[in-house]
Amino acid sequence: MSSQIDQDNTTISESSFEEFLLIHQLQLKNSCVPQIYWQTLFNKLKDEVFDAGGVFQVQIVEHVEETYGNEGDEDREDGDETSGSHTYRVVVSRQEGISCIDEEHIYLVDHAWTYRQHEARAYLEQVAGLKERMADLMDIKKDERPDKDIIDEVLREMWRFNGTYSIGNYDLGTNERLPVWYVMDEFGSRIQHSDMPTFKMAPFMYGPRQIAYSIIWPIKDLNKGEEVTRDYVPNIHHPERRAATMLPWIPHDFRETSFQQQEPSSDFFSAHRIAEKMPEEVGPVSPLPSDRRIRVCLDYPEAPEITHPRFEMVDTGEEADIIWTLQNFKDFTSLCSEGKYRYINQFPNEQCITVKDLLPIVCRRAGTGGIDPDTLEGSPKWLPLTFNLNTELDKFVSYFQHRQDKGLDNVWILKPWNLSNSADITVSDNLNQIVRLTETGPKIACKYISDCVTIHRADLKADVKVDFRFLIFLASVKPLQVFLYRPFSVRRGHKEYSLTDFDDLLRHLTYVGLYKYNVYRPGMYTEEFIEPFEAENPGVKWNTIEDSIHTALLELFQAATSRDPPAGLVNFPLSRAIYGIDLLLQWQTNEKGERYVQPMVSEVNFGCDYKSWMEEYPEMLNDAFSALFFNDIEGREDRVKVLAS
Repeated sequence: MSSQIDQDNTTISESSFEEFLLIHQLQLKNSCVPQIYWQTLFNKLKDEVFDAGGVFQVQIVEHVEETYGNEGDEDREDGDETSGSHTYRVVVSRQEGISCIDEEHIYLVDHAWTYRQHEARAYLEQVAGLKERMADLMDIKKDERPDKDIIDEVLREMWRFNGTYSIGNYDLGTNERLPVWYVMDEFGSRIQHSDMPTFKMAPFMYGPRQIAYSIIWPIKDLNKGEEVTRDYVPNIHHPERRAATMLPWIPHDFRETSFQQQEPSSDFFSAHRIAEKMPEEVGPVSPLPSDRRIRVCLDYPEAPEITHPRFEMVDTGEEADIIWTLQNFKDFTSLCSEGKYRYINQFPNEQCITVKDLLPIVCRRAGTGGIDPDTLEGSPKWLPLTFNLNTELDKFVSYFQHRQDKGLDNVWILKPWNLSNSADITVSDNLNQIVRLTETGPKIACKYISDCVTIHRADLKADVKVDFRFLIFLASVKPLQVFLYRPFSVRRGHKEYSLTDFDDLLRHLTYVGLYKYNVYRPGMYTEEFIEPFEAENPGVKWNTIEDSIHTALLELFQAATSRDPPAGLVNFPLSRAIYGIDLLLQWQTNEKGERYVQPMVSEVNFGCDYKSWMEEYPEMLNDAFSALFFNDIEGREDRVKVLAS
């Protein structure tokens, strides 16, 4: 169950019902709480009244399998063996039952544990009694097991018990708006699912105390002894998606569902498209001025200036020939008015490659087919297999179950396609967790690069994960004109890499800038990486890997320009761009049993950190502008390579 709790920063008192409504009415309406209960809810919240114990009872339901001496015996004798398990249910214990038109029947449910996902392990390790309470609530045997084993099992099992909400206040920072997870107390956690529920439940943030509870109210009359149930996925109605979303509680076999992926219609791309103003027609574009220096407005924070003799820096876009901005640009008509032309560092519809759920669709065009049903490998080889969990959840579950059958690793990295800076990224092999995370916003599931290339980090005395950023200079869509910047940057992990502890972001992510970790994040660049890499991997030559990287990046842009918009990049003569391509390297084995390195493209980024690049390569922007605007790389061939012209 997921909700967005709309909240403002108004300070309120608890003194009046009118003030309560002023702040909470939107929450009440969004949660569909009938108005008949609002006054009672206010009274119970104000006075902290938890009175469900006088109206409901938690019962243990034993499931006993009996073993008799002879098949068919119906009478159990002393000494016959019994085995089984138990579940729980909540029933009405009030003698008069419950009427849904009685304004008193709305109840508060306390939250036993509230956390953000990346903090869960630390809470279990550090908060006294929390580990034990969660283990008891989830029926996890403690015995004399090590604490780490108990915590690991709680982290696996909690996805059948937790709920989530997010704070809908955009004055907060990204970290504060990350999804909040919670586990209800022993009463709330025992309420079972039903497709025909008797109650509704919703999380509710009470403003005066800044405390979240769950609230529960009846949607039908119940007699004493009748069961209290709720719908665990009340907003999911499509049968296949509902079955997939219910997997944490009700097993379902999706193996007969096809996991093959088809490219969606142009409407899918249009739904993502930022409204852009495009001129009906762009006539012949006059050359950049040759009788004076070309004026560039570089609207990038802390960006060094361009020192190329053909360019000069100006302060505003109005006086510029070239606008180079970090802001999303939408009004392309403004670039060609009254016979004057200005260039911009963005291509119309570039979100088809920079938005995380569109990029894999575009890249699959470079493949030779779908997913191989025998090996379960995708195509092209440089693209991690990726599913859109909003539109392909049933296909993903089918593929997951097929990998499980073959004994293949099933580690996935989940990324929100609408966030950046590693926000809300999860690495997991837990299908229940992956399914539940779809409640917190749109996500893609990418096959995790399990056997990734590592590098030794001397300060940690450990081999750590690495990923890479390459720069692409895109000068034209039709014809395709692409340059690659040969130097690259390397980001390193912060703990020894191993295929364990998937909740440890310092082990599995190279960038954790959003989270408040006190870690040293030294970058590496081309020369610093190649020599130690080749020394650590005798017989592996970087130039061979480099060639395969360049081929993959060319194929990516060929795919991005192979379809008309909105499914591809727009051909616009006044556009130029620099894109940062993030990729990893994976060890693979060829048909001869020989290991080789396969590049795997992760993301395409529009905004790049020019400052850090130019601290290492001061000529980077000069190189880029020379290639993009003059098609000139003479004297720069050691740094700039033509991929397509």
